[in-house]
Amino acid sequence: MNKKIKYGNFAPLLIIVLLFSSFLLGTSYKRQTDIYDRINKNMDVLGKVYREIAINYVDAIDVDKFFRFGIDGMLGTLDPYTVYYDDKNRDAIDLITTGKYGGIGVTIEMKDSAVRITDIMNGYEAQRKGMRIGDMILSIDNTDIKGFQLEKVRQLVRGTPETKLMIKVQRDSEIIDFELTRQEIILKNISYSGYIGDETEGIAYIKLDRFTSNSESEMETALKKFKLKNNLNGLIIDLRNNGGGLLDAAIGILSKLTEKNSFLLTTRGNSKESEKKFFSKETPLIPGDVPIVILINQNTASASEIVAGAIQDLDRGVIVGSKSFGKGLVQQIKELGNDSRLKLTTSRYFTPSGRWIQEKNYFKENKSGVFLNNESFQQTEFKTLNGRIVYANGGITPDVVIKLESISEIHTALMLKDMFFKFAVYYLENHPGIKIFRCTDNIFNDFKNFVNSRSFIYKSEADKKLDELRQTGEKKEYSSSYFESIEKLEKEINREKSKEFESAKEELQRSIEAEINKMIITESEQIEASFDTDKQLQEAIKILKDKALYNKILGNL
Repeated sequence: MNKKIKYGNFAPLLIIVLLFSSFLLGTSYKRQTDIYDRINKNMDVLGKVYREIAINYVDAIDVDKFFRFGIDGMLGTLDPYTVYYDDKNRDAIDLITTGKYGGIGVTIEMKDSAVRITDIMNGYEAQRKGMRIGDMILSIDNTDIKGFQLEKVRQLVRGTPETKLMIKVQRDSEIIDFELTRQEIILKNISYSGYIGDETEGIAYIKLDRFTSNSESEMETALKKFKLKNNLNGLIIDLRNNGGGLLDAAIGILSKLTEKNSFLLTTRGNSKESEKKFFSKETPLIPGDVPIVILINQNTASASEIVAGAIQDLDRGVIVGSKSFGKGLVQQIKELGNDSRLKLTTSRYFTPSGRWIQEKNYFKENKSGVFLNNESFQQTEFKTLNGRIVYANGGITPDVVIKLESISEIHTALMLKDMFFKFAVYYLENHPGIKIFRCTDNIFNDFKNFVNSRSFIYKSEADKKLDELRQTGEKKEYSSSYFESIEKLEKEINREKSKEFESAKEELQRSIEAEINKMIITESEQIEASFDTDKQLQEAIKILKDKALYNKILGNL
C-alpha cells in the first residue's frame, strides 16, 4: 500500500519531468533544424552572389582570388586563429602538426630590402650544394622575386619533396646559380637538452621549441637520458618563444611531469556536452621531489601556456620570466577536400584552477556583431593547489617576474638597417676561422666605427616631435625666436643621442654576439653561448639550487 501511495504521489512529477524533457528535446531539435535551414538559405544566396559577380561584373576578375578573399573576409569576423589554408599554403599546417615540410633547409629573412639566407640547416640540400648565410636571392625558377613579400618567396622555395628548383643568388659581386632538390625537412622540437654548468650539480635544461606529434616522444627521450645518469637535482624547461602547437602533445608532456591522475585541463565548446576534462595518464618520469622551473616570455603561447598553467596551478614547479602571450583557445584541423583545410577554433581551455587566460578580446575588438554569446569572464583571481593566488588577466603571470631590459631606440634602428647582420658579414670576412665569438670592448668600438662608416642616421621619437613642432611653426608662421628654440633643443637631443651607444652597450653586444655566432656555430652551441648572460635562466638556476626559496615560492609547508 505504501509503495502504491509513493508511486502515486510521484506520478504527476514524473509526467512533468517527461513533458519538460520532451519540450527541451523538441526545442533543441527545432533550434538545430532552424540553424540548418538558415545555413542552406544563406549558402544559396552566397552562391548566387558569387556566380553573378564572376560572370557579369563589368571587369574580368580572378574568380579563385575573389573566392579566397570572400572566405578570408568571412573568417575575419571571428577570432584571429580561425584560418583557411588552400593547396598553396598547406605546408603551414604540416609544419604545425608534424614539424615537417618540403624544402631545402634554409631560413630566409628580409634584410636591407632584399631576401637573404640567414640560416642553413646541417645535412640538407642547401648546405650540401654550397649555399651560404648572407646569399641574396635574386630569382627562383627564373622568376624575379624583386618586390615579393617574404611569405610569397617561402612558398616558392617550399614544395613537394623530390621536386627540383633553381635559385639564383648574389654573393658579394658574384652571381651563382643553384640547382636543388627539395627534401622533407624535419624540425627538431627540442633544440637543446643537457646539463647547465658542472654536471655533478645535476641541473638539467631542455629548450622545447614547439608542440608537434613528435614532441612528447622527444621529451621522453630527453628525460630518460637524465634519469639514466641518475643525477637530476633540478629541471629547467624553456618555453620562451614557443608558440605552441598540438593540445595532445602538451597533455602528454604534462603526464611525464605530474602525478598520475592529476587534473590538467578543461576544454569547452559552444555546448555543455562538448566539455572535456584531461588528466595525467601515466606514472611521471620525473619524481615529485625533483624541483622544476618553467621559463616563459611574451611569445610563450597556446600549448606552452597549457603546460605552464598546469605546472603553476598544481604547484609542481616555479614559473620564471615575463607574462605569456595569452591564447586561451583550441583549434582543430578540418579537411575540406580539394587539398584545402580549415584551422577552426572549437573550444576554450581552462587551467586546473579554472583560469581562461585569453588576452586578445576578440568579442570587443570585432565590430561585425556575429557573436550571439558575448560571454564575459569576470573572475580574475584563482587559487593553486597550495592556495596561492594566481590570475587570469590575460596570459600566465610568472611566480618570479624577471623582465629583460626594453629594447632601446638605437637597437631598434640598427636592427631596421640590418647593421648587426652587415657587421657580422664584414667581421667574418676579415677574421676567418673563429670558433666561438665574444664581443669585447675593442670589437664593440669596431662596430661603432663600422656603423658610422655606413653613414648610419636614425630619427628618434624626440626628432619626430621636433619635426612636428617645425611644421606647426611654419603653418602658423611663428617668429624666428620659436625656430631658434627648436634648433637649441635639437642640439641637446643630438648630444643625448651620441651617448646612446654606450648606454645600450650591453644590449648591443648581445645582438652582435648572437648575429656572428649564428653564422659560425650550431644552434645548440649558440644556446650554450648565451647561458651566462641570460638573466631569466640564471634566476631559474638560483631558485633550483635554493630549496628553501623554491618551497617558499610554491607555498610548500
